[in-house]
Amino acid sequence: MTKLMMEETTTAPNKLVAAGSHLGYTRIYLDVLAGRGPAAGYFAAPDIEQAAAAVERRRYDREKLAGILRKQNSLYNSSAETFVNIDKLLDERTLCVFAGQQAGLYGGPLLTLIKALAVVKAADLYSRQLARPVIPIFWIAGDDHDFEEANHTFVLNRQGEPCRMAYETTPDKEWPTAETKFSDRDELNRVREQLGDYLGQTDFTDRLYELIDRAYTPADTFVSAFGRFMAGITDQTGLIFFSPGDSETKQHAAPFFRDLVDKQADMHDALVARNREIETAGYHIQVEKKDDSTHLFYNSEGRRPVVRQGDSFIVGEETLDADQIKDLIDRHPERFSPDVITRPVLQSYLFPVVSQKCGPAEIAYLAQLNPLFGLFNVPAPYHKARATLSIVESRFERQLDEYAIDFEELAGDIEQIINRVLARTFPAELEKDFGVLRRSIERQLKAFREEALVFDPQLEKFGQQIQGKIDFNLKAFEGKVFSSHKKKSQATRDRIYRLYHSLYTNRGFQERALNITYFLSRYGTGIVPYLLERLDSEETAHQLISLSEYPS
Repeated sequence: MTKLMMEETTTAPNKLVAAGSHLGYTRIYLDVLAGRGPAAGYFAAPDIEQAAAAVERRRYDREKLAGILRKQNSLYNSSAETFVNIDKLLDERTLCVFAGQQAGLYGGPLLTLIKALAVVKAADLYSRQLARPVIPIFWIAGDDHDFEEANHTFVLNRQGEPCRMAYETTPDKEWPTAETKFSDRDELNRVREQLGDYLGQTDFTDRLYELIDRAYTPADTFVSAFGRFMAGITDQTGLIFFSPGDSETKQHAAPFFRDLVDKQADMHDALVARNREIETAGYHIQVEKKDDSTHLFYNSEGRRPVVRQGDSFIVGEETLDADQIKDLIDRHPERFSPDVITRPVLQSYLFPVVSQKCGPAEIAYLAQLNPLFGLFNVPAPYHKARATLSIVESRFERQLDEYAIDFEELAGDIEQIINRVLARTFPAELEKDFGVLRRSIERQLKAFREEALVFDPQLEKFGQQIQGKIDFNLKAFEGKVFSSHKKKSQATRDRIYRLYHSLYTNRGFQERALNITYFLSRYGTGIVPYLLERLDSEETAHQLISLSEYPS
């Protein structure tokens, strides 16, 4: 198993873990990281410079985009630095770097914050590299309608155990998250109280709960609450938040939706050809779509896919021809949205995107859809694997060292780790040594007793009583030793499990499950600039950022 490697990054000396399939990564993702095999050729923009040159050849309605961003970020109470970056978009030379995530409860898992900070770091790096303005934008997936994914999250309670929290009031229809409100005040209060019970009270929770209570109200949607909360914890970074659920955005996207209708056959052929290419190379298909998929959704009484039926389209309860559906797009663009395959293309249709930061699953499905950028005459961004990291609290860093546990071991059987640690701490010969001691004392006492009986045979009974008492006390001593070790072993087991739950939450990387609020409650919002300084946005190995130098 690969060991932890100490390496210098461009920002700070972090510990890095080499990416590998034993950490759950797929072969196509690993091949993209390594730039090897067929996977390396699936992306149209091989570097940031070529992506920037492609964006140069396209014009964007920057005034409209800036207006949309100002309006949305005003709603989120974004900082002055954010609006400075929005104004930069008016410059024809300005480019954008994107990351995105669904609007999870209380900010969602840690990876949401990591994506946000990495895109801020990348924008600064690319701006210097290209000698032109590059601004960071976080795409809030407001068109998503998977309530069961967005409504819950996990925190560690005060015993260090992962606990699930969820807003359980299900909406009456499958509305996009941009339209799904926290309308059940009692349920919202219940979840908020549950969070307080799990996290407890610290020097930082008053500020955290204030941010949450301002963001999560019955009048807020999943998107507006998420945007306000995330803007609150990332203020001063200049990060811009954007949701495609905005009606003005949909009007701006209407020509793209029309183009989707016109290019159904070409799009289908391009995707089939690329999927065949991927499968022939021995890779998996990340996103499986039916042949009748239009890669377009319609939102009326719930978000439903538009289905192709020959030359016709099934939209809700109606069957429309191409002209009719395009007329419906013109009249009600706010009802339409892309699916997972066409969303990245819409992003580059709307914005001058020079780079998109992608996770393992995104890399896999972007390999599928990359031909669509050329088909829709949209410049393909430089698709770069996003930073992944785990935050290692000081106490857990000490335990990793004390127990000689490698981070990658946590992906295996935790009980094997515990057994190895306990075996090292418990003298294997101790029980045998107790037996040897008892037999030795018994022999010596017997010999002494036999010598004493020469003087007085009446001492036999007394000698036997003495031997019995000594044996009894030796056994009692032995029992106390083993009882003490058992207690120590249980304490060790508990410590290792707390370490495990923190770094490999729910049997996966911490960042994929553990909610942001766990760290904010223990370390305050000051942890955000600390992480920003130390993460490397371009590093593809898994980064371990220690909090041992974090000021308490």
